[in-house]
Amino acid sequence: MRVLYDHQAFQMQYFGGVSKCFCELIGHMPAEVEPHISIVESNNVHLRESGLVPGLKPVSIDHKQWGRRHPGRLMDILYLAANKLLPLPTADSRNRRATYAALRAQEFDVFHPTFFKPEFLSLLGTKPFVLTIHDMTPELFPQYFGADPQVRWKRQLVDRAAAVVTVSECTKRDVMRLLGVPEEKISVIYHGGPQRIQARSTERIVFGPYFFYVGQRFGYKNFEAMLRAFAVCADRNPDLQHRLVCTGASLTSAEKQLIHTLGLELRVLQLHASDQEMQILYQWADAFVYPSDYEGFGMPILEAYANGCPVLLNRASCFPEVAGDAAIYFDSHDVEGSFAAALQRVVEWSAAERQELVARGYERLEKFSWQKAASQLADVYKKVIQ
Repeated sequence: MRVLYDHQAFQMQYFGGVSKCFCELIGHMPAEVEPHISIVESNNVHLRESGLVPGLKPVSIDHKQWGRRHPGRLMDILYLAANKLLPLPTADSRNRRATYAALRAQEFDVFHPTFFKPEFLSLLGTKPFVLTIHDMTPELFPQYFGADPQVRWKRQLVDRAAAVVTVSECTKRDVMRLLGVPEEKISVIYHGGPQRIQARSTERIVFGPYFFYVGQRFGYKNFEAMLRAFAVCADRNPDLQHRLVCTGASLTSAEKQLIHTLGLELRVLQLHASDQEMQILYQWADAFVYPSDYEGFGMPILEAYANGCPVLLNRASCFPEVAGDAAIYFDSHDVEGSFAAALQRVVEWSAAERQELVARGYERLEKFSWQKAASQLADVYKKVIQ
């Protein structure tokens, strides 16, 4: 069974969740699946490290590099239009042509696009395609995403797709409700997780106790609520030694102002961390805190489990579905109540209580396997070509 994957996610991302997940799935496919990724140039870290595309070349020039060299909306429009209309020597153009050529050749049984641009539809012929929807964030939170074209593209694709894959039951419900996709057309396939880290690092990046926050911090991510709940916890514990460590982009001026207003200047630490440093930060944290209102799956939960880090979660979205009883839950909108109480529980718990939650995390991690996910996806492919 030959499955064709396109270039989209590997072109858009130099690293990131969607492209990493596709690499893991493709790399763990059972022997009866013969995968092919139609791409010739990419700087995607996951794809390059996977070895899935022999002879893959580094990017000569692409949309990201053009934007850095030629900033401005007009130059952006010029680049996009030229690459769509002309056979230019750019990664965007070359990769698109490679995908179009593979589609026209029809030497595959199933097509699986890695993102939502619908340009491939006219070239598919009678071949089926499977569509993965990782989340419905732009549809649920349009105030943060504006007129995101993927909203329109998804609607165009779901009717034509032979099958739709979601990464949680929560996302499945959102797809059914917002896109009108019938339940029988959707397969839920959970992501796999990282391997459990057997030996805790002796190296430390942050000394002293701390809560750990990972990822983006705008809007529905509820970072402001995180700060306010942490401030409440600090006010209630005059001798509190804990800090809040967060990774990702540098703090904005608005975040710095709020931190100052809450009196947390000496308690909040922002870091730019490598993958190896992230593991160390998880391993030494008193708890990983995820206050977001919505995620398609929530991969940092499994990353925390793998590194023996207790998890505190907003009781929302897919979090209870993924974490089960291996987390402490709170309401991120009840800052002075359940959110602050969850942090307080961490401050007060014994070593035995902490270890019990870590053990539950290890047990929960066993339920998520890339090999299992790839096998389930292969079953979806088989069904659409029967």
